[in-house]
Amino acid sequence: MKISVSTPSRLHFGLFAVGHEVDRSFGGVGLMVAALGTVIVASPADRFLVTEKSQDTGQREINNSERTDAVRKITQKWFDRFSSDLSGDTSITWEAIENLPVKLEILKATPRHSGLGSGTQLAMATGIALQSYFGLPMPKPDELAVGLGRAARSAIGTYGCFEGGLIVDRGKTADELVSPIDLRVDFPEHWPIAIVKVKQLRSKQDSSPMGLHGAAEKDAFDRLPPTTEKQLIQMRSLVSQQLVPGVLEENYQRFAGALYEFGRRSGEYFAEIQGGPYASQTIGAVIETVYNSGVHATGQTSWGPSVFVVGQNWEHLQPAIANLKKRFGSDCHIDITRADNRGVMVSQNAPTSV
Repeated sequence: MKISVSTPSRLHFGLFAVGHEVDRSFGGVGLMVAALGTVIVASPADRFLVTEKSQDTGQREINNSERTDAVRKITQKWFDRFSSDLSGDTSITWEAIENLPVKLEILKATPRHSGLGSGTQLAMATGIALQSYFGLPMPKPDELAVGLGRAARSAIGTYGCFEGGLIVDRGKTADELVSPIDLRVDFPEHWPIAIVKVKQLRSKQDSSPMGLHGAAEKDAFDRLPPTTEKQLIQMRSLVSQQLVPGVLEENYQRFAGALYEFGRRSGEYFAEIQGGPYASQTIGAVIETVYNSGVHATGQTSWGPSVFVVGQNWEHLQPAIANLKKRFGSDCHIDITRADNRGVMVSQNAPTSV
């Protein structure tokens, strides 16, 4: 038996707060999207094995890469936390993950450090694949995330993995392991979405082609000035009074104005580190190009470097795409997609190709 697990990628529109002067830190708003997702297949094996499809031909298997190493570490966490659920089966005598009779094959993976939630989706897809393959009951999203070492700040990718859609993350108190979710709603799938990444740095002021992650990300949060209660109230009001109603009413103009303003204000929290509301001058130039093309639902996802663009329809989106290609040429890569309102898809006996 083979189990295939497919998860969407995640756009993070911005945070409600940073620091500890307000009751809840982080939080924010995000959206799950269909493109650039993660697919992992679990199949029988004599011993535990992780492989990845080569990105050049899609055929050659790699068993030693950054992603395969990450999946091994995730599996170790899964083994430590969840494999004991099989203790009632006396035929199973696992003592280490090397003895797991399963092969995990990474068929697709969200690009790493691009602001698309790659780490969470890889972890959740791995955990779901293992639970499903071994016939274990599925943990709640927050339980699985904590067990796999995710959701330390944002819970959007955790809940979005299971449920899809637009998610409003309340933010964490000091004693909460995972932030609760205030709202999850379907997002209009007829509003096209572009994910834009300018491949090459175009300015000496641009610090890195990848978003912050790991120790550098933690250090950045530690150095930020804390959000005030007034700022938090303004950000929550912008979301509850404008952004979410715009989605529910499918009022694109209302949504677009609120989304742009929310992302810009959230980015200002990080101005001391970024030098402005965006992580680089390149990202700022991309957003400026889109905005001046008449498409206002745009911003930086997470730390970047990816930029999201939401159009009212394809005709509305096309001028922005054309202007981006004109300004940045071959340095600009664009993926056209839509919202994912389903979340994770699990199927049996799936082929090992996508």
